Amino acid sequence: MRARSWPGLHRRAVLRERWAALCDRLGLDRRACREHGHRLIAGWDRLPRYYHDTTHLLACLDGMEPIRDQLQDPNAVELALWFHDAVYWPRRHDNEPRSAQWAATFMDAARLPASQRELVVRHINETAHHQPPSAGDAQFVVDIDLGVLGQPQHIYDAFERNVRKEYRWVPWPDYVRGRTTVLRSFLDRDSIYSARWFRDRLEAQAQGNLTQRIAELTLSLEIADTTRS
Repeated sequence: MRARSWPGLHRRAVLRERWAALCDRLGLDRRACREHGHRLIAGWDRLPRYYHDTTHLLACLDGMEPIRDQLQDPNAVELALWFHDAVYWPRRHDNEPRSAQWAATFMDAARLPASQRELVVRHINETAHHQPPSAGDAQFVVDIDLGVLGQPQHIYDAFERNVRKEYRWVPWPDYVRGRTTVLRSFLDRDSIYSARWFRDRLEAQAQGNLTQRIAELTLSLEIADTTRS
């Protein structure tokens, strides 16, 4: 677990309050829910997380608030955000299904409706970003998760640095090729964001951020190839 710091302690305290409020809205036993929340937050705080950590979780929860009244099932969306990266190991390719399973196990134990559980599981699996999200609340979940792509450049640049830290074990040329493929997959879509609310506010900045980052990565690879030759 990360070394404790004042920002980290404050962030965890805010998250504990947010989790308790969600549990109250769901009508769950506060004590049992609190204990699970502690485990969940601790999971988000574990290394090797540099981007997919409690800062990202809190940003997602904050990103939900302006569009809460547009959601069909706000509690399902919030649960999906809480669990979408609950399991995160850069060397694995099944983080979303394992995170979804954690959410399903929690919801079954809490005796929440099966229909709501299925929604949460579906939302979490869509944050793998293999394809544009389906209709409805899934679009909001995915767009919230991708919100960092449309932030001012200095925030986006910090995001890219932290993602590289999570994959620091990957040789730079391999990382560049893989990362470029991921970023281009978003640019190849009709739009990065699916919900109009996010497109109107973030699409142009995200397009610029990704285009510039791809150019930087491509140039770095060309320079490395020239140096080796």
